[in-house]
Amino acid sequence: MRRRLPPLYSLRAFEAAARHSSFSKASKELNLTAAAIAHQVKKLEMELGVELFSRQPRGVVLNAAGQEYLRIVERLLDDLTRETQLFKAQHRAQPIRIAALHVVSERLVRPLVQSFLSDHPDVRAELIADTIEPDFRSGNLDVIVWHGEMPPPQYPSIRIMSETLTPVCAPQLLEEYPDGLTLEDVREIPALYDLYWDDDWTAWLEAAGGKDLQNSLGFSLYSVMIQTVREGAGIAIGHTGLLEKELASGQLVKPFDLEIPSRKSYYALTTSEILRKPGVAAFWEWLSNSARAMGKD
Repeated sequence: MRRRLPPLYSLRAFEAAARHSSFSKASKELNLTAAAIAHQVKKLEMELGVELFSRQPRGVVLNAAGQEYLRIVERLLDDLTRETQLFKAQHRAQPIRIAALHVVSERLVRPLVQSFLSDHPDVRAELIADTIEPDFRSGNLDVIVWHGEMPPPQYPSIRIMSETLTPVCAPQLLEEYPDGLTLEDVREIPALYDLYWDDDWTAWLEAAGGKDLQNSLGFSLYSVMIQTVREGAGIAIGHTGLLEKELASGQLVKPFDLEIPSRKSYYALTTSEILRKPGVAAFWEWLSNSARAMGKD
């Protein structure tokens, strides 16, 4: 059954005018002109078939019918406001679940999500860090930050960041080589690598014309590897996009000028169905804008 209801604009104009006993003051509250308020009130009176205000030279005053109808409108608007807020809370209360490799979650995703939440304080998020690439079959996930060459075509994607690869070490290690490190030196120093990215050294050495490593140590956690490097206990291939703070502060240095572009980039993935969630849609739009801004820097 089709409902014949007065327009919401007319109800809001009537309620504001009644509360202020003034079309002019109501217009300022609703960012309309006084003439527009008067027009909306007149439409409402025509819809109801009864006048609601007594027009007087110095303003308007609710008549008996207007006072009766105001009580109805106030109750309905209060109910609509309360139920709308409750609806929004229920549908936005579920946190956005964002998964990534442990190091990617710690060094790339966490700062991005914290920045997003500062702009959207009504949204909650959960970060899921893993030692293997997550996928949507492994849990109730909304967004995956994936590291690879090309994103899977079945998922909407945003390219967040590309990066370069280059060896990094602690300044105190470099002090032991006043003439600078050579490729032969690298074969003698413990070469550290992340087990998930175990081909990084091979790619860089091929570009540099170096030989295979003799002394190497792998780590399942990138953060532990970087801490070992900071202590001067070895040299590692650094993903520059993940080490900006350490390099900027001087905690880590680049002993070689050669940086090679990584074949892989960081992509955000989701599904078309998940994008219908208001919180995820807000995060996706924000991330898309942020990624474009990062690409311009």
